[in-house]
Amino acid sequence: MRFPSALSLAPFLLAAVSPQNAADAKADIFHIKRNKNRNEVHYVVRYNSATCQPIASEPLFGYWQMLEKGPHATEAIGRFENMAYGIKSQEVSGNNLWVQLKAFPDRKIRIAFEPKGPCKITPFIAINGKESVLQYISVFAEEGIIKPTVKYVDVVGKSHGSPVTERIYR
Repeated sequence: MRFPSALSLAPFLLAAVSPQNAADAKADIFHIKRNKNRNEVHYVVRYNSATCQPIASEPLFGYWQMLEKGPHATEAIGRFENMAYGIKSQEVSGNNLWVQLKAFPDRKIRIAFEPKGPCKITPFIAINGKESVLQYISVFAEEGIIKPTVKYVDVVGKSHGSPVTERIYR
């Protein structure tokens, strides 16, 4: 039987080990799908549920949702995988968290925190030149000798309640 490593559980245990984090919460914000298999990279933001503000200087983290193994199987993003699915930068500014993904640095993602009423956290990205709610990114790649070659990326979201998709060829 294989047990998860402490490293793979670290993001999930972070809030539990610190008593001052009693109001800490996590929200699954968006994910990346691939054509290789059903596994997905999910991005989660840590925030204070009382203030609806991101926690720490790097509140966003990613992990693998290993759907090929089961609906609740997760793993940490590995060192090599981090080059493709890691976070290049993140900066908190007011009620926004600005994020750049390593594989997608030309499109900043704005994660908006709306503290009025129940805390609402929404990721936005430019799709077809208009700021839209980001639902997921889908990557189509072909296997290569050393690493896969990305052929195109679909950015999928909603604009004014209607579905929008932009295909970006690489």
